[in-house]
Amino acid sequence: MEIIDFIYPNIKANKEQIVLCLGYFDGVHLGHQELIKIAKKVGYKVGVLTFDNSPAYILGKIETNAYLTSVSDKAEYFEQLGVDYLYLMHFGREETLLTKDEFIENVIKVINPIKIHCGEDYRFGCRGEGDPKYLSRFFDTHVQEIYKLENKKVASRDIVKAIQGKHPEIATNLLGRPYRLNGLVVDGQKRGRTINFPTANLELAYPYVYPATGVYIGYADVYGDIYKAIINVGTHPTINPLAKPLIEVHLLDYSGNLYGRDIFVEFISYIRDEKTFDSLKELKMQLKKDEEVAKNTLK
Repeated sequence: MEIIDFIYPNIKANKEQIVLCLGYFDGVHLGHQELIKIAKKVGYKVGVLTFDNSPAYILGKIETNAYLTSVSDKAEYFEQLGVDYLYLMHFGREETLLTKDEFIENVIKVINPIKIHCGEDYRFGCRGEGDPKYLSRFFDTHVQEIYKLENKKVASRDIVKAIQGKHPEIATNLLGRPYRLNGLVVDGQKRGRTINFPTANLELAYPYVYPATGVYIGYADVYGDIYKAIINVGTHPTINPLAKPLIEVHLLDYSGNLYGRDIFVEFISYIRDEKTFDSLKELKMQLKKDEEVAKNTLK
């Protein structure tokens, strides 16, 4: 997949016949996947046009700058879906002022798609004045109906709600895969080693949507090697409590030094609240129980 990263209006003209999918695609969830799969059936190469920043955040419609997927995550998922070109447009304050006609003339027409695919709720241009009906005046436009699962719309905001509400299984159902974070393993207090439960402290590589505080089971991907894991999101109140939550990952059956490594963590199930224990012995007993849950639940 070729990635075309550009700042408006500096976009290279496309001379190939492509089908272009439009959207922000945070999460690349089941609805997004369906849109791309249908575009693939047209029989031409497929491109995706999206933004590097959330338009809703830049416009002040949401307060938190948090994402389900980083730009690199999106690129990986698009490539898995068979996308040939990723057009990644910078989106900042100036871009919020582009009219619907400027966006069409100076961006979409330069990409020159033979057909466009977008969701029925797709909007573009200043104040969101452009919609699929307006696009159809200029392009052969396929308007995808809202994708539903069990008669309910699959939406990024509901995935965020599930992640922040201790329901990773719901997020998995809507995404079509477990919710995943990427980060660098950094130095911590190393107190987990004293009770034989070393943890990798994760410094997130992107402003991801932060899961609710508590203990989860899932998987850790260390350069392609997959390990069952216990994931703690919180302040570890029993051992030197922290001022703000962090993500600590204990990998089962792993031995070695993870410091400085870039790892991925997938959230499968929420198993309990974080709590303060009266002693390290009690904490270790609970961690043993968590480990058994991970061993017996995860495949």
